[in-house]
Amino acid sequence: KPAMAPSSIKRVVLVYNPVGGRKKAQRTVDRIVAPMLQEKGIELVLQPTKYAGHAEELGKTLDLSDVDALVGMGGDGTVSDVLTGFMKREEEPTCALGFIPAGTGNVIMREVLGVKTVGGKEDAVRAAVEAIVGGRTRAVDCQQLDMTGNDGEPLTRFSLNTVMAGFGPDANAVAERRRWLGPMRYDISVKTEILKLPCRKPLPAMLTVDGEATQLDDLFLFTCFVNKHTGIRHRLAPFAQFDDGKLDLCYTNRPLRSIPKAAKLDGQIKSGGKHVNDPIVTMKQTRSVVLETSAPAKLMVDGDLLGTTPLAITVREGAFRMLTPETPAPS
Repeated sequence: KPAMAPSSIKRVVLVYNPVGGRKKAQRTVDRIVAPMLQEKGIELVLQPTKYAGHAEELGKTLDLSDVDALVGMGGDGTVSDVLTGFMKREEEPTCALGFIPAGTGNVIMREVLGVKTVGGKEDAVRAAVEAIVGGRTRAVDCQQLDMTGNDGEPLTRFSLNTVMAGFGPDANAVAERRRWLGPMRYDISVKTEILKLPCRKPLPAMLTVDGEATQLDDLFLFTCFVNKHTGIRHRLAPFAQFDDGKLDLCYTNRPLRSIPKAAKLDGQIKSGGKHVNDPIVTMKQTRSVVLETSAPAKLMVDGDLLGTTPLAITVREGAFRMLTPETPAPS
């Protein structure tokens, strides 16, 4: 077997939930992650999480002075937690960030790696570790989200994926009660919530984009991205890029109560982003967004229900360096 070239990455700190990924995470570390890094002579420091919010705490407080890469392993929620902690550090870190997909959807790493990541498949894990070993970094954007937390206190989060309001969080709340269904729980929950549309109460909202305000009679669909997808097949922001310094905003500009029309919109989103041509949908690229609603509306950040409106979003251009494959993932 030919000798492998040495890596520029010498020391990695891995933050992960040892019982995550349907309790497969620790086995994934032992069987794949640790051996691949050790083969390259890379020191691996394990930081297993012990409670909810611990990944964010570690991202914020770990000593990274002699670390080349801080790596989060898990699903989109883990990526969000580690990123949020990293961005809240008092000093600006010099190390890169990396992520290993080991959750359910892994939408963020799907776009970075260019491979199927649903369910934390072994090929995706290996591709992510190879990106870490390769040491190639890319300056990427993220969103800063200022909202009201579930405890009623001000909350700031950072996101590489999406923040949603309206129908999306409602469907996700139902999906979370069906985790035993695996990834298919999202599609099933969307369909069941669509059937309830005729009974859904309208939610008036004020949307301010780069300082220009628009009144919405009903906030049905609202999403803001720095990448293209949410969920497994939902390509809501087909023009989004990680490094263009822009937020990609998608929202419905009129009330939607028709079950057939909502089902059609869902199908368009799953068909590569055909919804962008539907007159009920508005797409905008922007640098700041403020969303205010007549009553507090649930907010879903990277798949988790974390707070309520009002919401202020700003793009943090070139916020950090992320470890990425030598060959960029296809758009």
